[in-house]
Amino acid sequence: MLIKRTLLSTAIFAAASLSAQAAETGSSFFNDSKLDLDLRSYYFNRDKVGQADSVALSQALRLNFTSGYAYDVIGFDASLFSANKISGESGNGGTGLLQDDGNSQRGYAKVGQAYVKLKLGDTTKLKAGRMVLDTPLLNDSDSRSTPSSTQAVMAEANVLGAKVYGIWSDRSSAKTNESFEKYTDNAGNDYDVAVIGAGYTFSNGLDLNLAYGQADDVLKQSYLNLSYPYKMSDKLSLKFDAHYYSGEAEGRALGHVSADYKSDLLNLAAQVAYDNSKLTLSYQEVDGDEYQEGWGGDDDTGLSTWNSVQRLDFDRADEQSWQLRLDHKFKQVKGLSFMTRYTYGDNIERVGQSDGSEWERNVELKYAFQNVEGLSARWRNSTVRSSETVDTNENRLIVNYNIAF
Repeated sequence: MLIKRTLLSTAIFAAASLSAQAAETGSSFFNDSKLDLDLRSYYFNRDKVGQADSVALSQALRLNFTSGYAYDVIGFDASLFSANKISGESGNGGTGLLQDDGNSQRGYAKVGQAYVKLKLGDTTKLKAGRMVLDTPLLNDSDSRSTPSSTQAVMAEANVLGAKVYGIWSDRSSAKTNESFEKYTDNAGNDYDVAVIGAGYTFSNGLDLNLAYGQADDVLKQSYLNLSYPYKMSDKLSLKFDAHYYSGEAEGRALGHVSADYKSDLLNLAAQVAYDNSKLTLSYQEVDGDEYQEGWGGDDDTGLSTWNSVQRLDFDRADEQSWQLRLDHKFKQVKGLSFMTRYTYGDNIERVGQSDGSEWERNVELKYAFQNVEGLSARWRNSTVRSSETVDTNENRLIVNYNIAF
């Protein structure tokens, strides 16, 4: 099988050469390297009112290798992702845990990360290859067996105290996809995605984050986040958080987004924390079309807002939504935490029909075992009632175990 000379193959060839040189010189490439294994057992059960349920149980593995920097300049990181089916009948797909062609559910394996990294002085880093991203406008989801990932070049630098970054990407891979696919529009034409961003924390604690992204003449997005914590006493503190997204399509159609697509999304939240408990109130509104946060193809970029919850994002056309959330860490049982929230949205624009509405209730219980390092268990429950999608009752049980070698 012929291997095309893409960013990934270039990264692998460079790493092989680098490994040989590093071994000969005894550099810090191996001395500072790390290997860890993440094991995840995941049970997913979505009861769809009036439709076949989505049910599966998977055992996932994520093997991560992180190198040091040879000659304090160059290194190589890689991750193997896999998910094996323990159970999952045909006709009960749609869980996102396993590959699903509509007739069967099955496991998968792939190189989820493989990139060369460069250290350019004390303040600048560059990496190129396959990676899991975590930026506001281009990120990968880790909400199922294994994360999605992105093929990209990313540069990061510290400039006068500000964290600045730039990303260029030509392919992405969904959570269960074993290959990396090009971004394509409705006509089948491919395109690239470019994102720039910056973050700065002021001396008073105010945190500012900005980002701008553009996919050729297909879609562009802007992002602004302001967060301000205020400590009133040792036990009492406040936090104010605001997210603003703006998106528009410049030309070629992307998915359901037409050429005249225009949408703005605003999310405002206030949180009060006392001792081991937090109470959060959040408001979100969409001005225009349903907000399009993804870049198309296999991209799995999600919103960073408070009202983007377990199943719904509350980002439909002209939707207004409120959320009340409670977080609590139990003093009596160290490692045990609890979260519940209720989000309600209405004023959803529906052509030729009355406005729609929806709500979602979430409950989450998590326990980090105290006598086994790296082992945790989490139960997530949601109830959704919506005029825009199928009603569901959902349970997820997730056991994570991290082993550092």
